[in-house]
Amino acid sequence: MNLVRKRFAVIGLAALGLAVFAAACSSDDEPSYNKIFQAPPWTAAEMSAYNLMDRGGHVYGTCTLETKPDFQPGKTQLNRLCGNGPNRDDGSVTVAAKTLRPIESSRTIADSKGNKRTVFSASYGEKTVKLTADDNGKTRETSRDLPQPNATSPDPGYYDDDSLLWLARGLRLEKGFEGAYRNITSGNAQVITVRVKVDGQERVKVPAGEFATWNIRIDTNSITQRIWVDVEAPHRVVKARFEDLTYELTESK
Repeated sequence: MNLVRKRFAVIGLAALGLAVFAAACSSDDEPSYNKIFQAPPWTAAEMSAYNLMDRGGHVYGTCTLETKPDFQPGKTQLNRLCGNGPNRDDGSVTVAAKTLRPIESSRTIADSKGNKRTVFSASYGEKTVKLTADDNGKTRETSRDLPQPNATSPDPGYYDDDSLLWLARGLRLEKGFEGAYRNITSGNAQVITVRVKVDGQERVKVPAGEFATWNIRIDTNSITQRIWVDVEAPHRVVKARFEDLTYELTESK
């Protein structure tokens, strides 16, 4: 497994890999689902820059998060642009502006030095999502059923994996808030259950300064991640910890 796939997985709740692309959906125990995303806190285009820190406290790479609420009428584009030398891990999701319901997404993982490039894409319909993986020209496709709104599932009850850093900003930011949703991961074609909880407020120091934040816990059956968002609107991500890498805010505008 090359470096970009093994270590440069800078966001996501499931591991990458074409080997499991046709795997069945997760068998997580079904929790009580509720409305996760309350409303978009952003009101204009945004750009936030981050250092990616490894577990030893060293800068491993950088990321830029872009929010484009006027991308198309009724649609917002969310971009995550991350790099480390020749390695790139870039994601883009188009979502419904008010609900964050995914419309389409694309994630490109590339190693220009090794001339390797994998593109994962998702196209969302009313009842299913079409997932495509293109690994240096080797293409695989599959589809997954999408949760439909009913008495036990909200509308929407699912979000694209690459929108997680924006999803956290639109939670009900109050201590003790808990919820669950389904996460669509194009990198391995899985639909997994994710539980979120707002643990409370915490002061966090990053290169951009010291912030009062909400500490948000993100859980699946196999991993726990954390995201810290600014208490002040528009609740930008100040810090986020995904497996071996941690985002630390350096600039925001």
